[in-house]
Amino acid sequence: MKSFVKRGIKIIAAGLLGATISINLVAFMQARAMTRFAGGGERTAKPEQLSFLDAASVFIGGVNVPRPQNTRTPAALGLPFETHRFPSDKNSSTLDAWYVPGKEERLIVVLFHGYAASKSTILNATRVFHELGYAALLVDFYGSGGSSGDETTLGVEEARDVAAAVDYVQKTWPNRKLVLYGISMGGAAVLRAIAAEKVNAHAIILEATFDTLLNTGKSRFRAVGLPSSPFTELLLFWGSLQRRFNFFSHNPVDYARSVNCPTLILHGEKDQRTTLEQARRLARSFDGHARFIAYPDVPHMAIVDARPSEWTRDIRVFLEQLP
Repeated sequence: MKSFVKRGIKIIAAGLLGATISINLVAFMQARAMTRFAGGGERTAKPEQLSFLDAASVFIGGVNVPRPQNTRTPAALGLPFETHRFPSDKNSSTLDAWYVPGKEERLIVVLFHGYAASKSTILNATRVFHELGYAALLVDFYGSGGSSGDETTLGVEEARDVAAAVDYVQKTWPNRKLVLYGISMGGAAVLRAIAAEKVNAHAIILEATFDTLLNTGKSRFRAVGLPSSPFTELLLFWGSLQRRFNFFSHNPVDYARSVNCPTLILHGEKDQRTTLEQARRLARSFDGHARFIAYPDVPHMAIVDARPSEWTRDIRVFLEQLP
């Protein structure tokens, strides 16, 4: 009887050990896939579009995120533009940007896209800024579009790209008021640039931006019906080891405390990846000098595409009220 119990304990222990190793191996590969863009293939569907079985299959087999490419230029929207390239913080790599001039030469808006995207995804927002008379510079983060590389750090090292872009703007178009716009990961990068890279701006506009990477990671798992813990924690743990940065500390809600300029925060009430409560928590961290606007029935997407007239109105009012 004792030998039977011992054998059972060994089998259970071996099973637990195997499961632990397997889960950590999956998390390791997932973290790598999320921070290193693939050379091609079809991109894995958005989390909220996956069925439970599809999500489980992706969880085991891994996501596929091809390197983001620009699918159109400002010319497709009838906008004049120039292509600019300037050095990034990474070795001899360069960042690619489009400059769209405006009638109002006192202010320039620098736009930063979200995760696994490129500057062509923020063209509709750029058109609004142009119609309001403001110049715009659309920047591809390192690893996306026309910029160098094939990696992403979910807004961490992208903060250096924000700093490089700001430095370029200040040298190329001096004496202009500088407004930074970031959507999703782009918003996180803007906030980190202000906190960690000591970037200064006259105002910032944040859209669909998460409060902490841990929270937004959990939201992605919940969106497909998978347990958020411990999978999110394991994903961030292995990602931290791979990228040599503690992703548990990648928290825009903390970066926001370094912001001392007028801030506009825009968010969709139906955003499943970054919940409304997470967005409100981010807004509260600005110590009262941020304006928060929520848009009913809008999921995690560019709000200008879902509510163009309201978005344009709110942007206009904010920029016209800048001192």
